[in-house]
Amino acid sequence: MFEIECPACGAAGRAPKQKIQTRLVCKKCLKVFYVTPSGKTVLGEPPATGQTATGVSPGRAQPDRTQKVDQWFDRASKRLFSPTSLILTVGLMLAVAAVYFSVWRPESLDYRVAQAARAAVQGDRRTIQELAATGSGDAVDAWYLSIRPKCDELLQRLGSNKLIVETTVTLQDPGRQWADVVARVSIEEGLERKGNVLPDASIVEIPASQPFSLPMAWKVDGMAGWRLDGGRTRELSKPAPAAP
Repeated sequence: MFEIECPACGAAGRAPKQKIQTRLVCKKCLKVFYVTPSGKTVLGEPPATGQTATGVSPGRAQPDRTQKVDQWFDRASKRLFSPTSLILTVGLMLAVAAVYFSVWRPESLDYRVAQAARAAVQGDRRTIQELAATGSGDAVDAWYLSIRPKCDELLQRLGSNKLIVETTVTLQDPGRQWADVVARVSIEEGLERKGNVLPDASIVEIPASQPFSLPMAWKVDGMAGWRLDGGRTRELSKPAPAAP
């Protein structure tokens, strides 16, 4: 018996001397090779009886490049799908999800209503469009144009004073997927300083004008959260029919 190595993958083994110049198959990579009388391993079929072996490389023959690639992928797949790798991957995904949901929080209905009311009064058409629900951009724009006279009148009186927005939910489905609201918008007038006399801080600030109402309809639009439903908002904004 003598020691041999597969010229393709390097697997070690033993063979009797009678196997010299005979066809051998590696049990690991299934490559065909043979052993020369000098003990060198060569890939391929052995030469016919009476012929001299050709293409013998010194030492061990160079491994097949295809076999090298296959072995690399085999090792990589084993490492990738090992229990340790799977645990690390799942842990990383959970960590990313935790960070995402800790940063992203859907804005409340009250916040969105106040945002839309202030944008309407201040003429911020872009914000109004950004708050529109999917597919209702045209209806929201038409609603914005219809309330402009009322908003412009309030804007002229606003000056440096503060807008007050109070939200009242008039109707909401049990699943909290849509809601009809009324935003009451008014101006809060601050206390003025007269000469060297400071304003009395005990005096409560009161609205300087009567509020006007902006009926709106909102619905949950997937991950975007509460969005303005243009069609229903226009219906709610229509004046009530005169009594007979």
